[in-house]
Amino acid sequence: MAKLVAGGVVLRNQINGRWAGRDKRSDGWIADSNHSRTSDHAPDKDGWVHAIDIDENMGKGKWRNGRAARKLADQLRLYAASDLPGADRLKYIVHENKLASGTYRRTWWKWRPGNWGHEYHIHVSFTSKAKKDERVFPLPILTKDRKLKKLWWEQLRG
Repeated sequence: MAKLVAGGVVLRNQINGRWAGRDKRSDGWIADSNHSRTSDHAPDKDGWVHAIDIDENMGKGKWRNGRAARKLADQLRLYAASDLPGADRLKYIVHENKLASGTYRRTWWKWRPGNWGHEYHIHVSFTSKAKKDERVFPLPILTKDRKLKKLWWEQLRG
């Protein structure tokens, strides 16, 4: 039985809590026939799925058409590049044909353009550290609380 890593469940729940009425047509976590067997959407040998897709349309007004998704993807990237607790749960992020990861020192957690796809959703892949890690993702865009938002921005900016 496939199961999504805890970090993926937490992030998805935070996003759904922040934008309850958002479009979820491009959401997903488990591989379909369009994914390779090595995709992070495919369950590993223990049944863990290490990726989620998040539709970029977060709602109406200023949250429509990818504006919030671009901010969310960039805050995920900043968090992954930080030394904050739980940042090592993130493996890579893809959005609007750009990829960011901690794989190469020269481009460490910087957006790299290319033919990466994922134009209408954010793809987030998780490391094995996300399997049991249920901490919230301290991303300012994911809270409406002004004090918490300020604190999380201070932490992200170091």
